[in-house]
Amino acid sequence: MEMKNIDHLLRSFRGDLPDGSRTAAALDRGARLEEISELAEEEGFHQLASVLFEAEQEALREGSAAVEDQAVATDEFIQIIRQELPDSSKTAAAIDRGATWEEISELAEAEGLHQLASALFEAEQEQLRSPA
Repeated sequence: MEMKNIDHLLRSFRGDLPDGSRTAAALDRGARLEEISELAEEEGFHQLASVLFEAEQEALREGSAAVEDQAVATDEFIQIIRQELPDSSKTAAAIDRGATWEEISELAEAEGLHQLASALFEAEQEQLRSPA
């Protein structure tokens, strides 16, 4: 996962963290991903910890020079979030049937899943800015 993508995901998660959390403090001071991941796990922010764990594992597998396609990174993020959603969620149903990012984002926003909605919005915008 590109650092730019990780940075965006971290900003998305940061907005949902309470200011008094140690994870929030680590994000604010630019701590290493490993430290942020450990603190997120300790404080029960499992989605954030999962995303960071996957990013760390990928970096180990592919080396620091690896560049992953943003669409693949976004799809992986969607699947990580999906694992945390109840089957009754409209967002989960949309993910399961392979809906567009736009539809998933709209449903996520309606269900209060702001970090997912924000990440998908940013990914959509990045695709529009990138040459085809």
